[in-house]
Amino acid sequence: MLARMFDRRCRGYEAVGYSIVLPASAIPGWPSDVPLPADPLWKRDYAAGVQRLVRDGVDTPLANLFVTAAQPIPTEIEGANRARGASEAFVYRRLETLPETRGRFRLNADLPIAFDGWGRMEVDLLCADARVVVEVDGSYHLADPVAYRRDRRKDQLLQENGYLVLRYLAEDPGKELDSVLDGILRALSSRRKPTSLALPMAVVRGSRP
Repeated sequence: MLARMFDRRCRGYEAVGYSIVLPASAIPGWPSDVPLPADPLWKRDYAAGVQRLVRDGVDTPLANLFVTAAQPIPTEIEGANRARGASEAFVYRRLETLPETRGRFRLNADLPIAFDGWGRMEVDLLCADARVVVEVDGSYHLADPVAYRRDRRKDQLLQENGYLVLRYLAEDPGKELDSVLDGILRALSSRRKPTSLALPMAVVRGSRP
């Protein structure tokens, strides 16, 4: 009940032009110098991400990147690109702070694969030892047929060269952090397992009675 009263009061202040932030001290484990928005819609969309960060361990630089990446994504292309860049930076920093992935990914890495008239291909995040690529897309990639087809060609070329491609929307690292991190960790784990080769069946001939 107190939480609902607090939310109603916050909405009342915001309705008359005030900006409300939630002090980080209200969430144990969150860096106290990185305030969190108190907007109920923001909390609804990003509370699970905050909880995952606290559970895994979060420092001030990572918390700042998360809050930046969790801002509303602009509709114009230039703004959408900036939002996508913020999400990429956040995912990279998160992977660098986890023991399972520290030092394994490169941000904005080049691969020697010819693509779109260039002798190389840039990917958002690359784990070279597991041959896993993580791509973070702006929503316009789905709305623009040219961008959509380009991404599919890119995926096909990567797969032909032995890479596993994971694609996420720019909003996913904030809103779906559990799914993003667990998907990446699962992909890395599966790529470590040796491929089982089918062995020919042995034919055992017994002596007739």
